[in-house]
Amino acid sequence: MTDLNLIDKFLLLALDDEKGKFNSGPFALNYGLSGAVLLELSLRECINIVDKKIVVNNVKRIDDAFLNKNLDILKNANKKRSLKYWIQKFGNKEREIKKETLDKLIRKGILVKREQKFLWVFNNDKFPTVNAKPENILRKRLYEIVELHKKPTLEELMLVSLINTCNMDRIVYGKERYKKCKKNIKTLVSDTENNILSTTMKEIHTQITAMIVVMISASIAATSTAS
Repeated sequence: MTDLNLIDKFLLLALDDEKGKFNSGPFALNYGLSGAVLLELSLRECINIVDKKIVVNNVKRIDDAFLNKNLDILKNANKKRSLKYWIQKFGNKEREIKKETLDKLIRKGILVKREQKFLWVFNNDKFPTVNAKPENILRKRLYEIVELHKKPTLEELMLVSLINTCNMDRIVYGKERYKKCKKNIKTLVSDTENNILSTTMKEIHTQITAMIVVMISASIAATSTAS
């Protein structure tokens, strides 16, 4: 699992292994992937948040073409933009982010693409799991963290928090396990309880997850109003 980043893991957990379709709500996936990109870049110490604006603080290339491409987008902006702007921006690139991540997981032999048509016209491709071992290892580790109180790594804490922020706990852990572990999950993602994060990382994490909640809520409200 060491060669899968936060974005890969989040998308893998959002997929139904057998049906090959996404279980999460559309806005949760949009802004969850957007947040995963920014959190991954923050884990690699490429970005910071100053006065609610994203600042690129590391211009060195990293060993991931996809992340480098998205880092370039941040770096080449004509001015410093707000966190809200970038979460919206990357949220609007959800199809591209999803495609590149799915392609990566297919190349690694974890998923396979099954092309399907809806009404013989519209693409309705599925991406079932063909090698369940990486995801099984990931899920086992997450269960140990939320259920058995195993200490998470920094990346694992970010993933647990992102799952919670996007209301994917029941999807990832199952209803019964989530019900039993809800309090522990809340403690894990609480700003005041975890001591794994540095002060800087804690501020970045808090601002990104809080903004994801705002964006998902606003999108759901706008959709409800329109209908």
